[in-house]
Amino acid sequence: MIPAESRIDAGIWSVPGRATVIEYSRPVLQGILNHVWEAFDAYLDGGYEVGGVLFGRHEGSMVRILAFRPLPMDPPPPSFVLSQADEKTLAALIRDARTDPELAGMEPAGWYHSKNRSEIFLSEADVDLYDRFFPEPWQVALVLRPSYGEPVRAGFFFREPDGFLRTDRSYLEFALDAPLSRRVLRKTPPWQFKQTEPVVASLPTLERYGLPPGPERPERTWRARNWIVLPAALALVVAGILSVLWLRQAPPLLGLQVFQKDGDLLIYWDAQSPAVQEATEGVLFIVDGGKRTDRPLSRSQLRQSPLVWRPQSGRIDVRLRIQLPYRRTAQETSTFLAHPDQSRPSPELIRARIEKLEAEQQTIDLGLKFIEKQRRREQIEARIGQLTQARETLSAIRKQKPAPKRLLLPSPKPALPGDLPAAPEIALTTSAQAPLIAIPQPEVRVRPPTETPQPAPPFVPSAAPAKPVLPPPAPAAAAARPAPGGPLAGKIIWIGDLPRDAVLTIAGRKPSRGFVNSELPGVPVRVGAYAAEISDDGLRILTPNPKSAGQAKVEPPSAANGWTRTQYVYDARSARDVIVEQMPGPQDYRRVVLRAGPRKLSAIVIEWQVIQP
Repeated sequence: MIPAESRIDAGIWSVPGRATVIEYSRPVLQGILNHVWEAFDAYLDGGYEVGGVLFGRHEGSMVRILAFRPLPMDPPPPSFVLSQADEKTLAALIRDARTDPELAGMEPAGWYHSKNRSEIFLSEADVDLYDRFFPEPWQVALVLRPSYGEPVRAGFFFREPDGFLRTDRSYLEFALDAPLSRRVLRKTPPWQFKQTEPVVASLPTLERYGLPPGPERPERTWRARNWIVLPAALALVVAGILSVLWLRQAPPLLGLQVFQKDGDLLIYWDAQSPAVQEATEGVLFIVDGGKRTDRPLSRSQLRQSPLVWRPQSGRIDVRLRIQLPYRRTAQETSTFLAHPDQSRPSPELIRARIEKLEAEQQTIDLGLKFIEKQRRREQIEARIGQLTQARETLSAIRKQKPAPKRLLLPSPKPALPGDLPAAPEIALTTSAQAPLIAIPQPEVRVRPPTETPQPAPPFVPSAAPAKPVLPPPAPAAAAARPAPGGPLAGKIIWIGDLPRDAVLTIAGRKPSRGFVNSELPGVPVRVGAYAAEISDDGLRILTPNPKSAGQAKVEPPSAANGWTRTQYVYDARSARDVIVEQMPGPQDYRRVVLRAGPRKLSAIVIEWQVIQP
């Protein structure tokens, strides 16, 4: 009566090749075990058998056992055979479970009972109870077999998809640890014959009269009755002992065997066995390929062995049950498994072969997918190699470009009489801080040959040497302005391996990882970053804006996109793939910091646009 609170402490029971899977709560199974063992250990000679209802849920072929309720039977019978009153109690127990708050959301998942004096199987009475009270195809049965000195054996029974129910034994038995026995407290069962003590009657007291007592006939009469009652009591005791020994004797052997001959099966049993000779009738149950056939046998047919059977599958289960006097029964089972070359394959073998073929096909499909991904990976690596080689080639070309030369004016000539004074000495460079300044050359006057040369005026040196005149320094804002005629927008393509939540720093042409094809212009710009993929037909930029995607948004190869065909593809999840953590700023207009989102990235496209002053 312990409901399962969770699936943390649960067990699974399943049979290879069978779809039915039973999940049971271990506390619930322990409660059932305690109920069975308490009844088994209550009396001598195996106690009495008990049963109850299992409650839980089912999903397809999965049955979950989450609680149980024992079936009260008063007085308890030695065997679990229900009377009409017990059947009414069972029906009420199933009906009242709908209003039980502890069983809310559950339904009857099957039933259980114990067998203290036989093996684990379902008798005809068990099958009849199973069909009448638990007719759903997914409901199960649990049989437990307790015994002293050994673990408690248990096994589940269930209906196949075609309705077949195996009753001779469970597909798979499992063992449970038996609780401690209370052998000292066990009592004699009420259904056994009790020892009858002899009745000793007291002699009547004679009244005293004046006359002497007559002859003692009454005393002789009571003494004779005592001699009659005592042998009867002893006979009853001996009969009880013999009955107990008879009940505890081993089941008789029937010698059931199955052989194959010329494509047919010969079902043998020992017709000379004392049990067969004593039997009044019998039934032969044959399960062939999931189909059950019952063959009634009369007393004369039991003495005629063997019986011929034409097999229809590769597995035949045979069970012979005979009826003995005093409402006793005996039975034996046997199974025949045909060789694959001698008969058609069984349904279990066919299902196993189908599952094997499906597994092989799945293996082939996975291999093809692996080969495709490997080829895709090789293509991406080859593309990365091409882009790396192109980057290295561009770097080599830039290194070979000659550096700007420093332009210097020739040193001024000494002043001559009649000439203008020399200009100040100025060095002309091509740097951005000191732009080129045009210096006027002194005008040289040439006398005509007819003129008379005039004497030169005396040279008077200046008071102080002339200082060089330098141009004023350019303002700082001028360095952040774009060069005239330069691009106002562009793209930077990064290729590499950026794990999820990792940081990528790009400073000029030096990324913290991977490679880039260009750099920022070094002026105030607006920056946007998008995740990208390298495919066979070029570069695919993932954008969260559906208006910016489609076949119309395709850029041909150019210097802006690294001479790669670029296409914008709509992807709603790409909005979180790349995050710009630090924009280019006054401290460094060529530096940008990015962070990857929840997905691993192999390519990023950075779009920039110059901010006009």
